[in-house]
Amino acid sequence: MKDQRSYFQTANFQSALPYQFLAGAVGLCLVFIEVGMAQMPVFYGASPLLSWIFVYYIRLYHVSLLPVGTVFLIGLIGDLLLSDVLGGRATAMILAIYVTDARRARLEQYDFGSLWFDFVIFTAGILIFQLFFFSIINLAIPSLNAILFQLGVTIILFPISFFLITLSHRLLQRLGLAS
Repeated sequence: MKDQRSYFQTANFQSALPYQFLAGAVGLCLVFIEVGMAQMPVFYGASPLLSWIFVYYIRLYHVSLLPVGTVFLIGLIGDLLLSDVLGGRATAMILAIYVTDARRARLEQYDFGSLWFDFVIFTAGILIFQLFFFSIINLAIPSLNAILFQLGVTIILFPISFFLITLSHRLLQRLGLAS
């Protein structure tokens, strides 16, 4: 009979799957918050892209926590709930994270102002891609005021959200729940 200790020595108790599940759940909760904000008269139809802020931060500093499939699922659920063109937001987010992943080494060395400017460019790219996608499918151009408002609010909320995500991560590190 084999010694049972050998089974426990080769087991992997430090799986990344629970952390990936948690990051995906937080991303989905942010999509639900976006849906709730879209019902408010102030943001009607142009709620800020809180899920994109979260995905951008996590994919920049913790790539293994948010796989591409999870990002696609977050974008697809956002498309379904916000009545966007099915797959428009999801595809735009996937393209943006691939570009971000390719530039990660430089982005990690940027100061916050440069990182914010880079985020503005990517957010504008996502919204232009969605506008292009919507225009081709519906053969009509929607109101640009709502798109510019959504871009502006997302850009304004980026520093606050970035600070809150960084603060949450440091708290989790202090509690020993994150690396």
